Amino acid sequence: MNPEEPALAAQDGLEAFAALAAHQLGEAIALMRGAASVLDSQGGSLGPGGQDALRALSAGGDRAQRYVDDLLDVVRASAEPIEHAATDLDPALDVALADLETYLHRAPVHVQREPLPRAAIEAGDARRVFGHLVRTALAAGATRLGITGRVEGDEVVVELFDNGTPAREGTQPFEPFGRPRGRGPLVGAGVSLPVCRRLVERLGGRIGMEVRSDGATIITVELPASR
Repeated sequence: MNPEEPALAAQDGLEAFAALAAHQLGEAIALMRGAASVLDSQGGSLGPGGQDALRALSAGGDRAQRYVDDLLDVVRASAEPIEHAATDLDPALDVALADLETYLHRAPVHVQREPLPRAAIEAGDARRVFGHLVRTALAAGATRLGITGRVEGDEVVVELFDNGTPAREGTQPFEPFGRPRGRGPLVGAGVSLPVCRRLVERLGGRIGMEVRSDGATIITVELPASR
């Protein structure tokens, strides 16, 4: 027996469980949101306490949905076929920022960006990578976020800078369900960086994190340049 086969089988079993759990949780969240919609239709008859309970129910449903989305991304990052497409990274970043606009304004987070090149990554994967990286900054309580990109030979190098809470010494930020960097306005299941690593490495790229002397965190993503 190949010594790697038990580990691969365990990984496949874990991802199958994650897919099943995400499906079951999704159904429970749908029921929760249906109940919230019924209560919301009653308007002022709920009273102040009822309105507070309704807001808590809605916030809990939103947070549970983020956990489900994280679980599904763990499965997708391993199971979907690799597509070496040529993608403009700017539109992918646009979509990721638009999806998180509510949280970016809530902090608020000042976003500074430069034009990004094309890279050999499927557009959907590029949106996922950017979405998870921005979520990581939000979870760390960042108020400033910078995104730059350049071409170096056969590689595209994208760097994201944020001033959020740095990762604690001794933690493994790219391991699944690791300890989050902070407690910002958007906290998920702790799989954002592991999902990014899977997506990037499946394309032959690399991802890393560095904390500068001033406390800023830099996440560097290296992808194959589009041919």
